[in-house]
Amino acid sequence: MKYALRSSLPLALLALAACAAPQNRDCCEGQTAVGKDFYSYVNQDWLDANPIPEAYSSYGVFHQINDGNKEVLHELLLDAAARREDPSTSHLDRQLGRMWASGMDTEGIEASGISGVRPHMQRIAAMSDRESFARMVGHLHLIGVNVLFGVAAEADFSNSTMSMTFIMPSGLGLPEKDYYFRDDEGSVELRAQYVAHMTNMFTLLGDADPAATAAAVMALELKIADHSLAAVEYRNPAVLANKIESREMAMDIMPGFDWESYFDALGIPQEEFVNLVGPGYFAGINGLLNEVPIENWKAYMTWHMLTSSAPYMPSAFVEEDFDFYSRKLSGTPANRDRWERVLGSVNGAIGEGLGQAFVAKTFSPEAKTLAETMVQDLLAAYRVGIADLEWMTDTTKVKALEKLNAFTVKIGYPDEWRDFSNLDLSGDSWLENVLIGRMFDSRFNLAKIGKPVNKMEWGMSPQTVNAYYNPLGNEIVFPAAILQPPFFGLEQSLAENYGSMGAIIGHEITHGFDDMGSQFDAQGNMVNWWTEADRTEFEKRAAVLVEQFNNYLVIDDLYVNGELTLGENIADLGGLKMAYMAFQMRSKMVGEQADIDGLSPGQQFFTAWTRSWRQNSRDEALRLQVNTDPHSPGKFRANSPLGNLPEFAEAFGLTADMPMIREAVNRASIW
Repeated sequence: MKYALRSSLPLALLALAACAAPQNRDCCEGQTAVGKDFYSYVNQDWLDANPIPEAYSSYGVFHQINDGNKEVLHELLLDAAARREDPSTSHLDRQLGRMWASGMDTEGIEASGISGVRPHMQRIAAMSDRESFARMVGHLHLIGVNVLFGVAAEADFSNSTMSMTFIMPSGLGLPEKDYYFRDDEGSVELRAQYVAHMTNMFTLLGDADPAATAAAVMALELKIADHSLAAVEYRNPAVLANKIESREMAMDIMPGFDWESYFDALGIPQEEFVNLVGPGYFAGINGLLNEVPIENWKAYMTWHMLTSSAPYMPSAFVEEDFDFYSRKLSGTPANRDRWERVLGSVNGAIGEGLGQAFVAKTFSPEAKTLAETMVQDLLAAYRVGIADLEWMTDTTKVKALEKLNAFTVKIGYPDEWRDFSNLDLSGDSWLENVLIGRMFDSRFNLAKIGKPVNKMEWGMSPQTVNAYYNPLGNEIVFPAAILQPPFFGLEQSLAENYGSMGAIIGHEITHGFDDMGSQFDAQGNMVNWWTEADRTEFEKRAAVLVEQFNNYLVIDDLYVNGELTLGENIADLGGLKMAYMAFQMRSKMVGEQADIDGLSPGQQFFTAWTRSWRQNSRDEALRLQVNTDPHSPGKFRANSPLGNLPEFAEAFGLTADMPMIREAVNRASIW
């Protein structure tokens, strides 16, 4: 897996309920006391019984569900591949079958050598002037290779009903900026390993002087990284929202780049306005365009074309790519089975198309109805919660409720499926089909520029075990894949469903009111709807959560970054609190809930929450997560909200002196 920090804007905006990784347990032998470490008390037996598989850097509940989903998708693809040449087979199934068959053709892939990348390398080598340079950047962007920057259609921050051109920093081979500059022993070693990896890859490519080429790429990436944004900077919408006239970008900020030729290569018109994410980055890159020789840019582009293609090339490239990006960077000992990797490429090219068959096979109308009921319960609880806030004035409460009531809810799968009728995966190799799929997706996205936002579209496929809130659409989205046990199920108790899936639903709702989401209004525009006093109080309360997480030691001398993870931590705290309120409200409607296995309904609720975050992780994966991921490791996601909620202490009869329980004066309380 490659780690392009912000290759597309949704990664910076959408707050995902993604899996995270607990580790560094300081528990005693066996189960620890409830009041000392509830995460270990609930999960220790499972953690001990579920070591990380060789092909994983971490393993938890999300992975378990995803593994089951992959078996379903595998069968669907085997069937599509068997029928791919049948004239009666649908166009969509033929494309699914072709991608699958090309990826499983190991003999053909080995025989093809570097033929899949050779035409692109030849185009790079032929660059000679500003025009050909800009056109090459455009071509690489179309096939999913982000050099210099990335481009996408996104909703206008000031008019969320319309899409516009967003251009953002991108094009580094290491996970993010700080990996190029940290001076600890591990970081220095990793950079040396990165250069060695590039050298090995250039050797496989047949480069005349692979070590010199790798050194040139590293020198240039260091300069690019110097102007790049750090991970935490993407948490500030003011950094993301910079709508300017295109002529200002072309004449004042980055005049050394031929924007006209670039947009022509993309096949889209240059609109009057663009949005630059971090304008200072582009001013810095402009200086590099004048400073760095063309041969160095060729080496840089060749590298990114190669590393982007490597997983789909002959085995020598696959193994070298895996060795650095998975084995060294995240500690994963072994690669996934080929069928899993090919499945990933199908999901990348035709994810929503494959999702249609997945939903038909796995997601019942009854499950959708239950999920819809739970969402409405969480929204109702949130209305009560906002109305009861003691620290917020009525003026701001009105705006908050207006935003809450305007939420769009998407559950299971899209009402309108994406059209793949113009996709033709008829390439001669797996790599060629991957690039065809990327270009199809790029053109689909870029075609939205200058047009009204399609509110029916989804940002995830139905088979994705995740969920998200989109601030520009003011929408919460829950794919079918996450609506499964142990998060959710028709046979689970009310407490289990609300403690797990209910808290995830509440988490996504709370993202509309976290440090980033709270800067967008009911229509998804970046507008301040707060009184100055209320915003100051919000930030004061959020700072308590930042300090709490800054003190969590993950491994060695590495602590959680409270600022980077603030949005997710606010969402966990608010989501769990509102889910418990919704659970109590629903219990009153349907009748008192029974004890199960000696646990009261309240205890079942908090146990289900904590079970959701059980996960074993390798040390390397933890380091990568803490340095780049806005989600805290799972142990802290599980325990942290509990220590702030009196409802948890009450459910288990815990006294104020227990380690899990934070002193009232130090508790984080926001929503």
